[in-house]
Amino acid sequence: MRYGEDYNGQFVWVFEISGAVPPEHLIGGYAGTVSERQPPMYFRLGGGTVKGISKPGVVVWSRIFVDGGLKADLGIADSIELPREESERRWKITTPQWPMMHAVTRGVSRDHMMARHKANHIQVAYAPDETSAMKALAAKAEAFDELGIDVSICGVTEAELCA
Repeated sequence: MRYGEDYNGQFVWVFEISGAVPPEHLIGGYAGTVSERQPPMYFRLGGGTVKGISKPGVVVWSRIFVDGGLKADLGIADSIELPREESERRWKITTPQWPMMHAVTRGVSRDHMMARHKANHIQVAYAPDETSAMKALAAKAEAFDELGIDVSICGVTEAELCA
């Protein structure tokens, strides 16, 4: 979770990762993938990473943090496609060597997300459809709970989760 701002009336996060993503997660797959030298600030010995823009789709997001014990926030987001010029602008004000997802969190505003900002590392997993996303969210929440992690499902109602 690197940065975000309004775009056409909705708040769009920039999710970036300093490592790599599977090319099938990127628009165009391998054809939409490049590798650029990593900044020495992050990787002093050099190397490249897989860079591209994440394809549109529904994702389950989660973040783990410590606050008197292990806690997890989980929710649903939409990875959306923005015009190439907007993506390039966002890359220029963050880290242009890293892969990027334009994410809109469902039911969780910017202020709500930042109010519990204990970790900027967010994990995402694509789901093939809405029903699968809700099932995956429920399964992940149950797994975390079984591991003794205090779970908060964010922006999803119980009715949506159990539908």
